[in-house]
Amino acid sequence: MKKIFAIIIALIGFIFSACNDWLDVNPRTQVKKDVLLETQKGFRDVLTGAYIRLKNDNLYGGEMMWGTIEYLAQHWVVATGTTNAYLQAYNYTDGSVKDRFSAIFKTYYQTIADVNGLLEVIDKKKDIFTKGNYELIKGEALGIRALCHLDVLRLWGPVPSGEISDNKILPYVKSVTNEIHDYSTYEQFVKLLLEDLDEAERLLKGVDPILEYSIANLQDETTCDVEDDFWIDRQVRMNYYSVLALKARLYFWTQDMPNAALYAKKVIDAKDPSGKKMWTLATGVTMESGDLACASESIFGLSVYDLGKKASSSFDLTGNGIHEQSFIMDYYAFPTGERTTDVRFDKQWTSLSKNGQSIYICRKFHQLSDNPMNELPLIRLAEMYFIVMEATSSTTEANGLFSEYASSRGIATADLSSNKLRTLTKEFNKEFYAEGQMFFFYKRVNATGSINYIPLNAERYVAPLPEREIVYNNK
Repeated sequence: MKKIFAIIIALIGFIFSACNDWLDVNPRTQVKKDVLLETQKGFRDVLTGAYIRLKNDNLYGGEMMWGTIEYLAQHWVVATGTTNAYLQAYNYTDGSVKDRFSAIFKTYYQTIADVNGLLEVIDKKKDIFTKGNYELIKGEALGIRALCHLDVLRLWGPVPSGEISDNKILPYVKSVTNEIHDYSTYEQFVKLLLEDLDEAERLLKGVDPILEYSIANLQDETTCDVEDDFWIDRQVRMNYYSVLALKARLYFWTQDMPNAALYAKKVIDAKDPSGKKMWTLATGVTMESGDLACASESIFGLSVYDLGKKASSSFDLTGNGIHEQSFIMDYYAFPTGERTTDVRFDKQWTSLSKNGQSIYICRKFHQLSDNPMNELPLIRLAEMYFIVMEATSSTTEANGLFSEYASSRGIATADLSSNKLRTLTKEFNKEFYAEGQMFFFYKRVNATGSINYIPLNAERYVAPLPEREIVYNNK
């Protein structure tokens, strides 16, 4: 069923791309949108369009997973004089770097426009929905809007642990219009984010089948009593627990540690109707089965039918030059000639020789031809563990969770009563390589050291706004 869903998504994406950008904010296309949103199916199609947009190369289909955001974290080898080299040097004045960030910024707000198109009218059309569909569609749309705005805040907003001014920083967009959107202060932006997530949580809590069935059952509509296949495969949709995880991520970002730990634990402790945990940490056996990206841990992800093809072209010596430098050995920290017990080193990395030097290539998103997962995890259970381990005030709780995590990854446990941040920084780096998380980690804690001899500072943590935004908003 998941494969069928992916094919349908791909087909819809082709149809959408063949139209004149029908979801763009343009009077010429307004009629198309109005006609589409006269039926429940039309609302579903618009929501599907937003999911497709999330898989765009400018977002989680590339730049915000293993592309731009990972170059900012100093994770890949680069060729001198390229856009990626300028990114790693934080040369935000280079024209090609500005263009890259502008494309990412534009695509985030296009996705936001996708969901805003349906959110603006859904309350007026409530009577066209069959049971639960109004709540499910609106809840998912609000969650997607929050997801995009949160990443916009994390990339273009200020360092959250630094001094926060009252200046207006970014637009929190809740309407579809040709007019320039008002900018919000940091505090206003965060407040609007929480309002969206609170409403999404309320809506999904009453209808989401993930609260009634296990993930395994929801991967096959024949094993659960739902209206149709729109209600299954909840791990690749913005589900109830995705919203809780996003709240944990937001609270963590804004330095509200008690609430960050509270919501992350709600996800960690989630159980299916049989009393089993909804998600468990992946192990070497999990990866051996073909789940190299630990998609079994995915609280929210995307179904990408050609993920294996993307991985093959992105992670090799002849493709986009995305391959790991020899300092990968430092992350795994084992003496020359000695094998590490860390299952990620053996399963997620492979070594090849280039110009007589060993190069380590990430295999995380490669797919086994006979059993492709084709799932791109955007929020995983492991992240919830890291949030609680850092945010909790209880050393006992932190150590207990680290022990569970260490056991699953084949590493030695550690006492987090001392050097907690140093230990978690190293493990977070290994865990989320090629998943677009490490730069945000450094920014959140306001790391001021250097990576690969490139110093980090507050200015380098804030991506440049597109020129259009600077001109129209007098930035």
